[in-house]
Amino acid sequence: MSTRVQSDPDAWIYANSLWRPSSVITGRAALRLHGLPGLAVPAVDVLLPYSFPDRGLLRFHCSPPPGSLIHHVQGGLVSTPAAAALFLGIREDWDPICAALFKGITRPEDIQAARDFLIRHRGGPEMDRTLRYISQMPWSVPELELHELLRQVGITGWRGNMPVLLHPTENGQARARRCHPDAGFEAEKLAVEVNSEQYHSDSESFTANTLRARWFAAEGWTQMPVTPNQLRSRPNDFLADLCSRLHRRHRPPGIPRVRYRPRPPFWF
Repeated sequence: MSTRVQSDPDAWIYANSLWRPSSVITGRAALRLHGLPGLAVPAVDVLLPYSFPDRGLLRFHCSPPPGSLIHHVQGGLVSTPAAAALFLGIREDWDPICAALFKGITRPEDIQAARDFLIRHRGGPEMDRTLRYISQMPWSVPELELHELLRQVGITGWRGNMPVLLHPTENGQARARRCHPDAGFEAEKLAVEVNSEQYHSDSESFTANTLRARWFAAEGWTQMPVTPNQLRSRPNDFLADLCSRLHRRHRPPGIPRVRYRPRPPFWF
């Protein structure tokens, strides 16, 4: 392969389709082909029914998926987005899974259906863990960690990215706007938002956040923002603040003290 494209994952995907047309692209490369063109692909994962040595960016895995979990994309065989998400979940690569959920490329029910087809897969426990982590539609890794924290300590009454229909006044007219708090407590009208500097630091995001806060407040909702760093470094302070705002039926009898680590199960 030319040295000019040796680091280009698209070139390796195309080369693999020529060299081994019966192989199946999966993982990040599959999600890139299914609608995440800007997704970083440091290695192209390929499924084969036999073992084969890696070559360049190609990483071969002896694990052919069922035919129902394969799509034809750009002239080659590619894992469905749901199957690719399970492959990535086994490897604890959460960011592309969250990006696929955000873009609507796959859904938790699709991933559950793919898991059902792979019932005898040796990565079953890791797949089941993935299903737990994505069950409330996290659109980012900090959201995924927030959802798992709420589950682990026994906080109930919330939904991840639940649709909330608001009716702000714009230019003198009421408009319907659908917002999705990262964790919404409908009974308390409480919206927990994980605000990362990556997505909320520029002027456009600041303006949008201010508008959202006003829309929520106008209809009796309270926003509770937290940054990923605050959540990870001071989770017990966050939990104390949150539980002080919840109905008794939604908070645990006692709030366990937790610490964060960057790998599953995240909180211990």
